Amino acid sequence: MILLNAANSALPQLAPDLVRILPQQWVRAFIDYPDVVAAFVSMGLAAVLISLFWIVRGASKASTAARIALRAQALKRAKDHRALILIGYIDGGGAGLRNELKRAIEENFGLFAFQAEAVVELFPVRLGVLAPKGNTEKRRRIAQAAVDILDKSAADVIIWGKRGMLGPLDLRMTTAPSFGRTPQVDVVQIGWRGRRASASVQQALAYACARRARPVLNRPQDYKPERLQPIVEALDDLVVDPPEDISDSVMMDILNDFASGALSLGERGGHARWLQKSLDARQRYLDQVDRSIDQAAWGAAQQEIGRALAALGEREGAKDKLEEAVSRLRLAMDALRATESLQNAEVAMRALQRAEQTLIQRRRIGLRWPV
Repeated sequence: MILLNAANSALPQLAPDLVRILPQQWVRAFIDYPDVVAAFVSMGLAAVLISLFWIVRGASKASTAARIALRAQALKRAKDHRALILIGYIDGGGAGLRNELKRAIEENFGLFAFQAEAVVELFPVRLGVLAPKGNTEKRRRIAQAAVDILDKSAADVIIWGKRGMLGPLDLRMTTAPSFGRTPQVDVVQIGWRGRRASASVQQALAYACARRARPVLNRPQDYKPERLQPIVEALDDLVVDPPEDISDSVMMDILNDFASGALSLGERGGHARWLQKSLDARQRYLDQVDRSIDQAAWGAAQQEIGRALAALGEREGAKDKLEEAVSRLRLAMDALRATESLQNAEVAMRALQRAEQTLIQRRRIGLRWPV
């Protein structure tokens, strides 16, 4: 206010000087057409202000890009054998929420990755959060921007998202795609209430990160049962007591990995309860899969159900389970032959042959089947 009063008091004194400085044509035009001159002056001032706005905005973007690039380079230089997970900005969440996510991942990551450690860093980037069925081109651009950050920082997973007043925490995750694949953004929704979420919600978040950074249960047969069992037991807890407001896609991943891991334990001499748990979880998974939409997933689920039934049938001497196993494995073969899942088709074929041979052998020795 003081500055404004000083300017108003100084204008009458500066006016004669301004008149002498300005060209006489401008002075006469202002006297003859004051409204027109004022309009042009206003337009000029508006143009100057707009130019200044874009200059400041461009400088701000350049500064942000430079900060991101420097941060990514520093992370890449420090990268070691541990998984590197980046957490971008969470719209509506603030630094406190990001730190809680970081803590939850660091404390629970090892449950699903052979007790391996993960490095979790807060990264200064804000990416868009679109609906799963939003604009395809926009979703592709966001995914590519996320992958570019992963490439520059040598990170394994990047997380970002938003938090509304109501409903679950809406997160997005992506990893670097394999060669020739299109980058994809996965939707992860969890019921993160308050500052610190429940233990099951924290574990579900860590599982989602570990599944992308250090996939283990896509090939459970590659690991010894004693190493695999702690991961399967941790997943069993999530299956029995699902986290609050967890998205269907994450729950399907949990069921899928648990069923595969439990089946591997049961087939390799583990307790029969793992076979039954695998059978139950895989059936729950299969109930959510539409064969007409994802025939490969449907066929793979039938294959594992058939293997679990066959293993239980062999141990219990149950003819009905062996016969159902043969039926399921034949369905799996028919479905998988029409897809690119050649490995699953081969596994189904070997399991089918073993189940059929078991039935034949038991009939030959005249085994008395239980009613």
